Amino acid sequence: MSKRLILISLMAAVWLVIGGCAIPSMPSDLITAPNTGEYGNQDDDMQRSLQALLPDGARLLTTPDGKASSGISYGDLDGDGRNEAIVVYEEDGGRERTLKAALLMRQQEAWQIVWAAEGSGRGLDYAGIHDVDKDGLAEILLGWSLGEGVNGLDIYEWDRDEWKLQDRKGYRDISDIMN
Repeated sequence: MSKRLILISLMAAVWLVIGGCAIPSMPSDLITAPNTGEYGNQDDDMQRSLQALLPDGARLLTTPDGKASSGISYGDLDGDGRNEAIVVYEEDGGRERTLKAALLMRQQEAWQIVWAAEGSGRGLDYAGIHDVDKDGLAEILLGWSLGEGVNGLDIYEWDRDEWKLQDRKGYRDISDIMN
């Protein structure tokens, strides 16, 4: 009986060595390209064309939820039925990095930067175009990570032919502001 037990143990060991667990994948092997959405590569082309208008070395920011294109938001700000784009990025100025946001509009079928603002904080938490004050006109919302779960929201509105900072609010969850 002991020979049989030794034989079974030996066969089990050989079976485990030959067909056992595979070597775990490297993290870089598990990373895949993001889903390009319903428009296919059009989103990537649009992102590249908008980023080409930014200063050299500018890097699009992403939100903590990791959405790849969250540094670019689209919405109709002027009511003409065509979307404008808010692009949030950082410029590397040597020892300092500057957070910035730019409003881009299509003029003669080409995107152009028509307004820019400096950001604050450590990074981007939210960027969007919404009518938060329910007056029928959309505002530009830029949420900045300030640290330790606290964020600051800059709300810009159109006033006398220019975008002006209407309000600055602290928040923990953007859905609190949007409701």
